[in-house]
This record gives sequence, C-alpha cells and structure tokens, in this order.
Amino acid sequence: MSQINDPNGHETEGSSALKSAAGAAGKAATKKVAKKAGKAIATKAAAATGSTVGLPVILGIAAAALVVIGGLIVVAFLILSSTGGEEQAEPGLGYYGGEISELGANEIPSQFIPIYKAAEEKYGVPWNLLAAHHRVETRFSSISPMLSPVGAAGHMQFMPCTWVGWGHPSCGGLGAGKIPAKDQVNPAVIAKYGGYGVDANNDGKSDPFDIEDAIYSAANYLKANGAAEGNLRDAVFAYNHADWYVEEVLGFADQFVKGYVAVNTGGGGGKTGVAVADVGTKWIGNSVYVFGGGRNQSDIARGRFDCSSFVRWAFEQVGVNVGPLTGTTTDTLKHLGKPVSPSEMKPGDVVFFDTYKVDGHVGIYVGNGKFIGAQSSTGVAIADMTKGYWKDTFNGRVKRI
Repeated sequence: MSQINDPNGHETEGSSALKSAAGAAGKAATKKVAKKAGKAIATKAAAATGSTVGLPVILGIAAAALVVIGGLIVVAFLILSSTGGEEQAEPGLGYYGGEISELGANEIPSQFIPIYKAAEEKYGVPWNLLAAHHRVETRFSSISPMLSPVGAAGHMQFMPCTWVGWGHPSCGGLGAGKIPAKDQVNPAVIAKYGGYGVDANNDGKSDPFDIEDAIYSAANYLKANGAAEGNLRDAVFAYNHADWYVEEVLGFADQFVKGYVAVNTGGGGGKTGVAVADVGTKWIGNSVYVFGGGRNQSDIARGRFDCSSFVRWAFEQVGVNVGPLTGTTTDTLKHLGKPVSPSEMKPGDVVFFDTYKVDGHVGIYVGNGKFIGAQSSTGVAIADMTKGYWKDTFNGRVKRI
C-alpha cells in the first residue's frame, strides 16, 4: 500500500468522483431553475383565476407549465449524460458484492469470508473488493514477514501514518513516521490523529497484524475514499497510486463473484474457430482498459485498449480495416457492415450496448450468449450478455462486417 498524505489529491481518467460532482451541479442548477419557473407559472395561474379570464386561458397556462417542466427535464438529462465516459462500470459483475464465484471459493481461504462480509455490512464496501485487496497485498496473509521495505505493515499493508493518522507530528513522506509501537495500536491515539485503524474485535487494540482489525480498517479507508458510494476505481487508486494496482485489484474483485466468465485460451480451448472472435483471447488477463487507449502502437504493445480500439485491433489482425487507428469509435463502427437479427448472431459479429449513451460500448460475439471486449473493470475479457448488466444494456444492434 502506498497511501500518501492527501489520498484524494489525484485525478484519474474517467474519474467517477468528477462525474458525480458535475452531475450534482447539473441537478442543483436544474432544480433551481425549475423552482423559479414553477413559482412564476403558479403566480400567473392565480392571477388568471381572479380575473375575468375564463377556464380556457387557465387550461392554456397549465399546458404551458407542463411544456416548461418537460423542457427542464430534457436539459437535466443532457447535463447529466454529458459527464459520462465511453462506458460505465457494470454494477453487480464484480464490483458490488454478490454471490461468491467458483474461482473465489477455490482461491479465498474460507475463514476470511465472514470477516469481509461483516466489514461490508458495517462500512458498505463490497466484500469482494476487500478480498481482492487482501489477495494483492499479502496473498491472503501468506507472505512472511508482513512488513514491506517501505514500512507498510500487517495483513492489508497499511503505512503507519495512514493507520495512526497523518496528523501525527512525525508523519511525512511515504508515511512511515516515527510512531512508538504502543501508540500504533492505541485507539485513543489513532482517534486523536485521525487515522483509519479500527479495533474491530473490541480487544482494546487497533492492530494491523490482527486480521479483523486489518480488514475493517481497509473497509474504513476505502469507504472514506468513495468505495461505499460506488467510486471503486478512485478508492483503490487512493489505496495505492498505481494504475497496475487498480487494474489488478478490480480484476480479482470481478472474478471473486458470479458473473465473471473464465476462458481457457490454451491449446485451442474456448476458441470459436472464427479468427476475429479468437484473436483477442491473447489479451485476457494481460491487458487493461484505458479510455482513449489503443490508438497508438505503444498502447497496443502493452495491451491498453478501450472497447472500440480493441474491436478495431481484432479486425486488423485478420486483414479487415474498419477505420483509422486514431479515429475508430463506437459511432463509426455501428455504421459498418450488414445488420443482423440478434437471433441470428454468429461468432465474429459486432454487438453494441447502451451504457452511458446509445451504442456506448461494443464487443465481438463469441457464441453461447457471450462476447469478448475491453471492459472497464477487467480489460479484455469474455462477458455474458444473457444476464445481468450486459443483458440489460444490449440494445439489439448486431453488425456483420
């Protein structure tokens, strides 16, 4: 963990915190305008009823009011929708808790799961996100010693200054500090300096080497950085300011609940036999989603794609040019090829989803109700479009190129 003194002092691409702020501003502005307009209309209506003007005029004023309010609703929608990115995180498919997957049951030591879920109940942070941090930080507490070279300690690798509080006079830099050992586990000292350490089991100590304290404290920290409100990418980035870390944690979180689709890419397993549908499997588990990525050779070499650039790359690998490297988007792809009924989809067809906008996400159908694409939470992966988020957002647009 590499928490710093100002864990919120960063801006990530497609920041959901930034979107929330813009969305809130749009809502507030719309509400204010609507209230003012409504008051003016009511005044006119009252005046009309007290005059010699008849019922037709009153009805006309009421109709005008409905038109004005309808217009304000449209304006609000435009303000809010303009803050979106290419796609939004898909709720329930690895972000927001849920039933444990087969992979999760096989990998996560069972004794930790009740603790994750109890922490989720208390702090509202998804249990599978806590499990993913535990997996990435200490491989479920299997490393020894649980003390990093820079001073991060315990099951969830907290820097002492984050645990005790950056208000401690010795704190600075990376956050190792010079905090006496007895103060590092003292709840009163932690409360004094604004730390995140928690005495989860009420034994009088807040100890990063106590598994319950560590997991609850991680939940406490992630909640403070937006995880309980769904701003998971920002929260994970606050935990460790590294893009690779964010992708790895979110990737495990996605896999630990049902909805993740594992694909065997070795020895022909899981292949469709259709080149454009199969070529991208090389990037599964070996890529990251970057909005605007995949539009130069450096990005491609490192497996950095967004949804449309991945589709373009896949077709290019089989000799089909679907657009320029720097200019292919969902809006250009949807105008290519022949429309196909969803009931007649075949591997290799291009499928579209309404996420933040119509046709906001795109992928390549691989058969059996699944598609391959660059997803924001997993990088390139196979996803199931017969249930959950992808079923709800699949808009029926299928193109055969």
